[in-house]
Amino acid sequence: MHIIKNDKLLIWFSYIVIVLFSLVCLIPFIMVVSASLSNDQEVALHGFSLIPRNITFYTYEFLFASKGALLLKAYGITIFTVVVGTLFSLAVTVSYAYVAANSDLKYASVLSFVAWFTMVFSGGLLPWYILTTKYYSLHNNLWALFIPYAINVFNMFLMRNFFKGIPKELSESAKIDGAGHFRIYFSIMIPLAQVGIVTIALFYALSYWNDFFLSLMLITDRNLYPVQLLLYNMMSNISYLTSGGGGADAYAQGMSQVIVPTMTARMALTCITIGPVILVYPFAQRFFVKGITIGAVKG
Repeated sequence: MHIIKNDKLLIWFSYIVIVLFSLVCLIPFIMVVSASLSNDQEVALHGFSLIPRNITFYTYEFLFASKGALLLKAYGITIFTVVVGTLFSLAVTVSYAYVAANSDLKYASVLSFVAWFTMVFSGGLLPWYILTTKYYSLHNNLWALFIPYAINVFNMFLMRNFFKGIPKELSESAKIDGAGHFRIYFSIMIPLAQVGIVTIALFYALSYWNDFFLSLMLITDRNLYPVQLLLYNMMSNISYLTSGGGGADAYAQGMSQVIVPTMTARMALTCITIGPVILVYPFAQRFFVKGITIGAVKG
């Protein structure tokens, strides 16, 4: 009886902690959305609130009228980077993980050590920049937005654990039937590791969507700005919103007096950036949980 009562208390305590933690995470986002729908003067006078005092879409209208072309182009570049970069990283990571997990291959342990070594030690930012721009010519082109992130070592080890969790008898029986490593890899390992592949695909897609380091370091052409770098420039320098390009001049000429939002513009840009991720995450959340759990217990 006492055990059942204690279990119920523990369950209720867990629920309370989860609800409080969820509110801590959710309230800042609600305040961001509320500020983006508020008047800039109201936010300056009264501060942020959970409910907008006077709902207005002026900030969004201003952003898309002044920088609409650049925003759409930046979204296109970001989507291209997410799709192509994720597929490219999957091909490299999954192939590397299969070799590292296969103890029958000669250099499997060496490849695992090399991957682990790169997690612990780094060559430094300056050598990386020189190598990337001078020798790989990854500067002011779309390839620069995903090739340097071709493989994430954590994701590679996660996939290696997936492959190690697959019974060896399957590959051994396939070898007896005359199958080689390529046939085993594509016909047996890939179908059985779909959960792991989907998991790291989501990790890669999210990291490519949120990344602005590569574009900040390797992109100087405004026409190649992804969403995150464009957001960074707008938020760090609000006068960028009224600079030339993207229809700003035409917008200014069509209005007798242009009120440039400052705080609300930053909040609106944040909503524009994280909106797609929030829409996708509820459908992808189960893959995160299941993939991390399975990948962590297989060793």
